[in-house]
Amino acid sequence: MKRLCETNASRIGGLPAEVIRRLLTFLPVKEASRTSLLSREWRHRWRSIPQLVFDDSFAPAPEKGDCSPDDGKFLMHIYEALLLHEGPITKFELAIPGLGRCHPKLDLLMLYLSSKGVQELTLLFSGTGRCGRLHSALFSAIHLKRLTLQRCRFTPPSGFEGFPKLTHLQLANLWLPLNFFEHVLPKFPLLEELRVLPGCYGYKELAFVAPSLKVLSFHSTLWKLCFKHTPVLSVVSVLDPGLCNYAEDNFADDVPDMVRLFESLPALQHLNLGVELLLSLAAAPHVPCQLPTSLRNLKFLEIPRLLLDRLPQAQVLVCLIMSSPNLETLTIRIDDDSYHPPSGVIANLVELLEAEDHPGVCRLQHLKEFNIRDSRGTQVELDLVRFVLATAPLLHRISVLPLKELSSKKVVRFLKEVTLYKRISKEAELKYLWDDEVDNS
Repeated sequence: MKRLCETNASRIGGLPAEVIRRLLTFLPVKEASRTSLLSREWRHRWRSIPQLVFDDSFAPAPEKGDCSPDDGKFLMHIYEALLLHEGPITKFELAIPGLGRCHPKLDLLMLYLSSKGVQELTLLFSGTGRCGRLHSALFSAIHLKRLTLQRCRFTPPSGFEGFPKLTHLQLANLWLPLNFFEHVLPKFPLLEELRVLPGCYGYKELAFVAPSLKVLSFHSTLWKLCFKHTPVLSVVSVLDPGLCNYAEDNFADDVPDMVRLFESLPALQHLNLGVELLLSLAAAPHVPCQLPTSLRNLKFLEIPRLLLDRLPQAQVLVCLIMSSPNLETLTIRIDDDSYHPPSGVIANLVELLEAEDHPGVCRLQHLKEFNIRDSRGTQVELDLVRFVLATAPLLHRISVLPLKELSSKKVVRFLKEVTLYKRISKEAELKYLWDDEVDNS
């Protein structure tokens, strides 16, 4: 047994130094420090790894019923690890459950990190109470390439010149300056990906000025959305922060101009249109049949909450379809209220698509995949499926996922109706997806 242990230790210790260093970069600090026990060659190797991760393995979350963790005690352990560390720090992650931003010792940590040339910084604060302000030293970290912040106040000092190398930014539960998107964001000239998660507040307008931005994922409250300068933005996902009850009347004061909104997105390829933005577009006095600037690059369109038989929403969908000649994938999720008699004007979606006064022809010539989620098996859905089958020559897949509460009889009836039409059209192979309960009935 002793000889076997010595052999294993020899194998581990015989690894090249670069391999050992690479392996250590995948471990949190606490686990990396324990590797000193493996062999003499591994001893103190962790002290030179450029990536430091302090997560729940470093300080486990308090058990139910316990008080919040002792922030000062955990921060002292972090300082001890930093004192032992040698060399540059390219990545630093602090994600200890219950650790709040208000502890004064965090300011010293910000001062230390700003002088180490950190390129990737993740600060995930939690706890309750008022969000603390980030120390101004953070805004002098000019080498930052990736920044992730949660539950704090992002307040740049008056002389802030920006992060010239920042390419990825993620924000959650954050207080932002009033003019963050129009005046602060342009100070990140290389920013390629921006993710704004639920809980962000403080801003009043979404006027995006980001010349290098390629991916935008916005899952927080909308305020006057406008893309002022986003020439290469190709992926846009604008979703509401929660499943709320919306009404078109709520957006009467801040209705975006649909024409201007999309003419500022010449490189758009993937659009996920949340209900809040959908209803704000539908609240416009006039929804165009087709945009004057074609969305030629748009290939993927997803609308996660939609009432097919409500006129304003149907008009927005028709406008996007008619303006997207190269659309390949269309996914819609039927709204939770679609089986109730909707308020407002009732629309016939297929008639809108087939209307003679729409310029050009239907733009489904390149459609390959069509998905309906939370289907209610209504006539308007059936008509839409038939229309897609008849007008999309390249279509090879349709998936219909019925609502879980939908009766199996209604599902079978809907499938029979579409399958009958399928035999007539022979345009595509249909694939139906439903839960096991419906499938076995």
